[in-house]
Amino acid sequence: MTLHISSAYNEDLIYINSKIVEMGGLCEQIINNTNLSIRDNNVQLAEKAVLLDEKLDSLENEINESVIKAIALRQPVADDLRVLFSAIKISGAFERVGDLCKNIAKRTQLLTDEYQIDIRREIFELGEKVKKQLTRSINSYTNQDIKLATKVWKNDYKIDQMYTDLFENLLVYLKKKKRVASGSHLMIIAKNYERIGDHTTHIGEMTHFAITGENLVAIRPKVNLPV
Repeated sequence: MTLHISSAYNEDLIYINSKIVEMGGLCEQIINNTNLSIRDNNVQLAEKAVLLDEKLDSLENEINESVIKAIALRQPVADDLRVLFSAIKISGAFERVGDLCKNIAKRTQLLTDEYQIDIRREIFELGEKVKKQLTRSINSYTNQDIKLATKVWKNDYKIDQMYTDLFENLLVYLKKKKRVASGSHLMIIAKNYERIGDHTTHIGEMTHFAITGENLVAIRPKVNLPV
């Protein structure tokens, strides 16, 4: 983060940056609770993830208000305006990660089928892959690491591939076990993890933009998603 002659503007940037980092840490807590609730069928952890999302919403509002105030009072241009714009985009991505985790946690509480053990393990592994990607995206922002931000952006296909393989296994589960309700919940949970992966990619992309002023346009591996 670049410091400025105006101490007031520096304070604005430091505050906004600290809130984004706080959002990132909270997202890590939420997705960790969500993943463990799936693996262990732990209702308490699922409920905790749902409650933590409210704090995430509050932090996003704080950041948005702070950015608007900084723009109104400091009238930033060029690089400074780009950093503030990126802050809104990144905080919005964190908020959506929280919403998707909340949805996963709520659906997890409805899963009681004893035949789900193997498929839940696969979903947990996808969740852990997404969590690692989330952590990398947070670190890229916190450390202003261009290379790591680019790596996060390029590695999105790995999550897409895991989701595609899991989707095929879920179809087999549905046909074999004939449990439409639980199977539907599991499919939506898996899709939500894939969407979280997309948001972590966006965080890496916006971090790169905030630092360099350039969009990531290189060719990267792609996976054709089933849904």
